[in-house]
Amino acid sequence: MSAQFNQKLWDIIRPLHSPLTRALRRRLGRGYQDHPEMELPPPYDAIQLDVERHLHDYLHRSADDISQIIIVGANRGEEIGRLQNLYSHASFLCFEPNPAAHEFLVKKFAPDARVTVAKLALSSAPGHATFYELSLSGNGSLLEPDLESWASTNQVKDKRMTSFAVQLSTLDQEAARLPAIDLLWMDVQGAEGRVLSGAAETLKRSRAIFIEIALFHSPYKGAELFHQIQSRLASAGFTCVGLGVDARVGTGNAFFVSDYERLICK
Repeated sequence: MSAQFNQKLWDIIRPLHSPLTRALRRRLGRGYQDHPEMELPPPYDAIQLDVERHLHDYLHRSADDISQIIIVGANRGEEIGRLQNLYSHASFLCFEPNPAAHEFLVKKFAPDARVTVAKLALSSAPGHATFYELSLSGNGSLLEPDLESWASTNQVKDKRMTSFAVQLSTLDQEAARLPAIDLLWMDVQGAEGRVLSGAAETLKRSRAIFIEIALFHSPYKGAELFHQIQSRLASAGFTCVGLGVDARVGTGNAFFVSDYERLICK
């Protein structure tokens, strides 16, 4: 049974299943301390779920006050629907340069005026570049991968890679009209440094950043590591308040909040 079929099936079942089992799931889900047999989500998923569900708490705002989210590297947009359920007043500006993924997103969110999808790769400057797409969905990047390292990191045997030209822009150019951004979500497979280099002004108006990281090694050539990303964001006034990594390879996700000391001490 394909993952796509499973997703469609759950989309049909969930509205009926969820309200009937919510209380039971909450009750069972609170006993994990005393039940080591209960499986926990891996840390990199746990921090993502925490951000999705508690963004407003970190920002010391109500859920209704979350109004603007940017997603760079939207792929198939699974997180968009989940965030919409929690933040019903939020608009989404999404970027996805892969033609097939972009087409999928446009069709998926065409009826929703709150979601805008741009067929662009964001970088440090406008222009054109080569985009590298790999066999594992969501692993495409502006940075050329070391295929052996990438396959080992992701535990896959299929090392096929394609490439195509993409149009580049910057976050400062594309988000210039947005007065404030509650969450900047970045999943660009090693190209985070390039995106941030083109986002100096946008960062001044951003309240939080969720970003993919690598602690010591990235399979993408020229990728900035966590300490470099953290240094960049610290200089822009952001504090790392959440980090979840894959214990096997040291990659994962990090969450940063702007002016966090003021938020918790006010």
